[in-house]
Amino acid sequence: MQELYDSFFNMTVLPGHISYVLLITSMLMRRMVWLRTIAVAAGSFSSFYYITIFDYVSAFWEGVFTLVNLAQLAIIAFENRKARFTAEEQLFIDVALQHVDQAHCRRVVRLGNWIDEADSVVLITEDTAPDLLYFVVNGTARVDRHGQQVGIVGPGDFLGEMSYLTGKKATATVTTVTPMRFLVFDRAQLRSYLVKFPEVRHALESGFNRNLVDKLVKLNVSRPATANGVS
Repeated sequence: MQELYDSFFNMTVLPGHISYVLLITSMLMRRMVWLRTIAVAAGSFSSFYYITIFDYVSAFWEGVFTLVNLAQLAIIAFENRKARFTAEEQLFIDVALQHVDQAHCRRVVRLGNWIDEADSVVLITEDTAPDLLYFVVNGTARVDRHGQQVGIVGPGDFLGEMSYLTGKKATATVTTVTPMRFLVFDRAQLRSYLVKFPEVRHALESGFNRNLVDKLVKLNVSRPATANGVS
């Protein structure tokens, strides 16, 4: 037991311990840029450790591991530099994709389509399964449940997100009150993309949750006005 203790806490193996701690830490990162950065540090410590014990084959492969991650960081930096967003796109990113790399943000935005609708258009019908997920960038829509108005949605709000998350039918009808503009996603296509990139899916679902809280706050604020006869 003492021999194990002495070998584990021998200062000569400290770079090896540090490399493994960094490697495990990198696996906990949700943002790819941090995962790659910490992996580079882990590979560097590993290479140094193997050189000190004259294991040059292992040092070589740790060096390759480090270079691959450096190359991936360079690709991420290049893609992020290319990403430039309009005000409408940035609104969606700020609401839905917080802390997501710009390259992934660009890919998600490209999955959607920009559409405009006139007033009095029914976007989602209660007790049906919508095919689309809407993000409002301009205009106002009314939300009705069982024929009674229960809320108003506007810029920065999602429409159809609860049905998207649960796979169930819509619980309300949404009708435009003014001309509106949306970023619209085919739900099946979006879900297929998010399966491949869990970190983006987590960010988007967090955006759904934040927006749901905002909607509930707006609904609670509007209730006293409705009770006093103000529509």
